[in-house]
Amino acid sequence: MKTFTILKFALVNCYLLIATLSFALSDPETHWNSGKVQLQNGEWLSGELHFNADLGLLEFNLDGVTTVLSAHKVASFYFFDYQANRMRNFVVESFKHNDHFVPTFFELLVDGRIRLLGREQVIRVPFQEEKQKRNVYYFQQPNGEIVKYKGRLKQIYRTLNDRREDVAFFVNRVKWYNFDEKPVVELFRYCNSL
Repeated sequence: MKTFTILKFALVNCYLLIATLSFALSDPETHWNSGKVQLQNGEWLSGELHFNADLGLLEFNLDGVTTVLSAHKVASFYFFDYQANRMRNFVVESFKHNDHFVPTFFELLVDGRIRLLGREQVIRVPFQEEKQKRNVYYFQQPNGEIVKYKGRLKQIYRTLNDRREDVAFFVNRVKWYNFDEKPVVELFRYCNSL
């Protein structure tokens, strides 16, 4: 009886080990991409990059040596994301956190007179091992101030006040209210192209 219990325990542990390994191999967080990093001193580095959105850290691998870089040392970086099938550009901007301005990584979604920045927020689903990612948008005014987008259309009207008719045209044209995830990126591209 004791041998049978030990055998069951060993089988359960093997199953959990295999499940954990398969999750780790399929986890998109573990993928590395070729890219370039610009340091604060202006130096450019080329190698394999892995951005950890949970911790706000950039891992840089060159010739088997991995270095972890914080937003204090990095000015910008970019890489081609094969999962999303697009180029991703990140910049470091000072962002107010607990009454202090802290260097923070933002994805540069739209560059122009008014920049649209984004950050991935990882949401853990209770009682499940899987993670869900959600985009949080920020506007950067020409004066450098960064404001979090709260999902309200009047905030966009206020931010793009001098383009009010263009914003209204876009919102009516794309039937804005039908979308769960609002096409904010497309709106800012449209308004910055005018």
